[in-house]
Amino acid sequence: MEEDFRLYGDDFDSEAIRQWFLEEAQYHNQFAGGRFEDHPKLYQVFDWHLAFAPYFRPTPNMRVLDFGCAEGQALVHLPADRLGFQYVGIDSSQSLLDAAAMRNPGGEYRLMPDDGRIPAQDGEFDYALVLGVLHHVPNVSHYLAELCRVLSPGGRLILREPCHAMGRVVGSHRALPGLSPNERGIPGFYLKRQLEQLGMRVLAVRPAYHGVVLQLLRRWQPSSEGGWQKILVLDALLNKASGWNVHYYRPYLWTKLAPTANYVVADK
Repeated sequence: MEEDFRLYGDDFDSEAIRQWFLEEAQYHNQFAGGRFEDHPKLYQVFDWHLAFAPYFRPTPNMRVLDFGCAEGQALVHLPADRLGFQYVGIDSSQSLLDAAAMRNPGGEYRLMPDDGRIPAQDGEFDYALVLGVLHHVPNVSHYLAELCRVLSPGGRLILREPCHAMGRVVGSHRALPGLSPNERGIPGFYLKRQLEQLGMRVLAVRPAYHGVVLQLLRRWQPSSEGGWQKILVLDALLNKASGWNVHYYRPYLWTKLAPTANYVVADK
């Protein structure tokens, strides 16, 4: 897979990057009020147990960046006004920012410019949360560098990204059900390597969302917290047992029996 990372946008010229974002914006702007009425329970549970509970502990007046905030649902169950931190949501879609402001009126919202520079000062944030965002953008290494730039010394970056091609040959632009024109997974080792090259200390790369668990949840979802706890335990066991079977392209059934995403946590 190493040779395919030239297709992750690190060698794109300005026109290729502009075209990428134009295609993504056209797709996402059709969801004027956001894609979901509520943040999917699957993400609520996994984000809390694998990211927020162990790694996200903002104190009053800390500044928290929700990069690629979309309709602002990732932190809707961790309201800034109750916990005391200052929330800033950034997205490239004005319609999604409007939806986010409706859900979280106490936050600050900024539109991402076309030049790829995050509209924030150096060292402005204590936390940067990037949950399922980087697989939508080109030149991934550029955005990781930008996220490092806007974090304060000792600040923490929390990522969640799919780790496989999701059925897409990278660079194909072939329309697939439920996917925007360019999105694709980003393997954990690539994210870890890029962050370490930026001088960040990687605390965790935690596999999640095993293929078997996702198939189970498509047919049945727990109705209690105890049921979700069992799902988390099953997911952890399956991911540990199938760590050897992580492939980027997964054309065969046996290659799908593996984790489909990673949580990555790093400190500046």
